[in-house]
Amino acid sequence: MSCSEAIGPWDAYTVGLLLADARLPSGGHVSSSGLEPALLAGLDRREVADFMRDRAATAATVDAGAAVVVRRLLLEAATDPGTAADRAERRAGSVRPLVQAWAARTPGAAARQISYELGRGLHRLCHTLWPEAETLTDLELPAPRPVVLGAIAAHTGLSAAELARLVIYDDAASAAAALLKLDPGDPAEAMSMAMDACASLEHRIADLAALTDPTQIPYASAPLSEGWTERHALNPRRLFRA
Repeated sequence: MSCSEAIGPWDAYTVGLLLADARLPSGGHVSSSGLEPALLAGLDRREVADFMRDRAATAATVDAGAAVVVRRLLLEAATDPGTAADRAERRAGSVRPLVQAWAARTPGAAARQISYELGRGLHRLCHTLWPEAETLTDLELPAPRPVVLGAIAAHTGLSAAELARLVIYDDAASAAAALLKLDPGDPAEAMSMAMDACASLEHRIADLAALTDPTQIPYASAPLSEGWTERHALNPRRLFRA
């Protein structure tokens, strides 16, 4: 009996809670959402809240947009009247341009690599939870994390807005959790920073949720932070991968 058969039907809201849980055994604990590279480069703790808001408006927004478009593309492919093989090819073909568009908006090789590693861990876990999910089975692997999240959303019924919020929250929460290891302080303060970062993007959720094409994914970069992450990949003394 598979895990999904043993547990029973999954509600989309429960799936959202699962994916947002920092205890999810998918490898997310290896990422600080760029915070460790920033702190090692001289970012002051008093600047962390601003860093998290900037991160939400750049890297997290790109990932959120990519995940939303993947969800849309895979849902459209599911309506293909052809055979299962036809639908699988349409799914794969529709996602390829999305991956290219995401990579063009994620210029740092180190940032792309950690996303692929996080995507691999998440896909492995969720393919076990939902072995029947064609959206996961038919993904061309390896796939970056936002692509895997979009595929999960398409299978489980997460709405586009819920997915966008999830991606932004996950990025901010990872930074908050990392802060408590890198520069310990009041956990409530760290989570307040994460919630503030999420709130700063709430006005963009509707626009992100409405994206339908890879060309519509936001262009938003933080060159200084990206440079820190690239240098961090060469640092032999680090707690997080990125």
